Amino acid sequence: MVMDMKDVIALVNTNRGNGKKESLNRMRILLKKIGNPEQRLSFVHIAGTNGKGSTASFISQILIQADLKTGIFTSPHLEKVNERIRINETYISDDDFIRTTGKVAAVVDAVEKECGERLYSFEILTAVALLYYYEQKCDIVVLEAGIGGRLDATNTIPVPEVAIVTSIGMDHTKMLGETLEKISGEKAGIIKEKGDVVIPSFTPSIDDVFQKMSEDQQASLHRVGTNDAQDLIMTEQGSTFSYKQFEKVTVRMVGKHQVSNALLAIEAAIILKGKGYELSGEDIIRGIEASYWPGRMEKIQDAPTIFIDGAHNPEGVERLRESIESLFPDEKLTIVVGMMKDKDYMRMIDDILPYANKVYTVSPDPYRGFAPRVVARQLQEKGIDARPFDSIDDTVDFLKKQTDTNKKIIVFGSLYLIGDIKKQWK
Repeated sequence: MVMDMKDVIALVNTNRGNGKKESLNRMRILLKKIGNPEQRLSFVHIAGTNGKGSTASFISQILIQADLKTGIFTSPHLEKVNERIRINETYISDDDFIRTTGKVAAVVDAVEKECGERLYSFEILTAVALLYYYEQKCDIVVLEAGIGGRLDATNTIPVPEVAIVTSIGMDHTKMLGETLEKISGEKAGIIKEKGDVVIPSFTPSIDDVFQKMSEDQQASLHRVGTNDAQDLIMTEQGSTFSYKQFEKVTVRMVGKHQVSNALLAIEAAIILKGKGYELSGEDIIRGIEASYWPGRMEKIQDAPTIFIDGAHNPEGVERLRESIESLFPDEKLTIVVGMMKDKDYMRMIDDILPYANKVYTVSPDPYRGFAPRVVARQLQEKGIDARPFDSIDDTVDFLKKQTDTNKKIIVFGSLYLIGDIKKQWK
């Protein structure tokens, strides 16, 4: 079969698969049929409710600074699916994507016949990425889990050089569990026998989950929290701090949570260095400063100031609220929000309302997005100055027509909304 990019997208970026994930069996069979590329690669494995992409950026930039050929696998994408598979920040080309997907597609039918189950698109995409990184002879791969950890397609890798869990929050509860402790157990599933895992400061009950899993696996658990950062200064441009022997580290991403993500990456880099990777202090500091992750408290314009943020779950909105409190403590903001209708969107909007003087609503997707007119009316009934947009086009047109240089505007919600705004903003 001769493939093109439409065929690739149909295989790796559309809904397919059936039934609940019970094991990693079909993923293991798929990898075996393409030669088990994961067995011949080294990994940094990252799981967490939020912060995975930013942390992946921090650690991959550190590795790139050290002249290591670094594969980077993240999801979702904002503008094109090639973003998900990168080497040293260069997207996989369409030709390589088509070629590698063709090799995996050739065995999909056989795997599904053997298992009696359909493969999910993310499983196929993960296999494509692993095969590509092996063929390109990557020195190390920064591998971001999709959902959860224990039964995630990425968890078929051998013991990683280091695992990182960035955060725990209430998201994907139907798949991962209805409590933070159950969700933690799923995320902690990436901890492997005698491996190393880095985590931030959690609550005692969540800490206990990771402590027990680490003890069961005889793994080394490394904890680092934002309180470990010294001389912390945060602004609209990012943050600076010192940590251990690293002085005046600069983070260009905005928010205290990005300091936490940077600390996780630094601690992971220290572990990698202890395992023989040639990472200098300068590589670590330069890597943190070079890091950038689109769509997360990303400033797209000054005067008026416009930020876009893909906060679409309670923990993400909490991080957004913290950023607003630290950056704009005495200002009222214009808020634009768009979320999927299956989310508890009104609860999350309510968390931001104390900082808003006006709210605009927009659907991020014509089928799965919330109804902007209904949401605006519900806000009006609460006494909020709210109005709906008919489309993302109208939203972007509104943003570009703003002339009040003192205005502060924050657009948040679904990553589909953020991705479409980024496309049109260009």
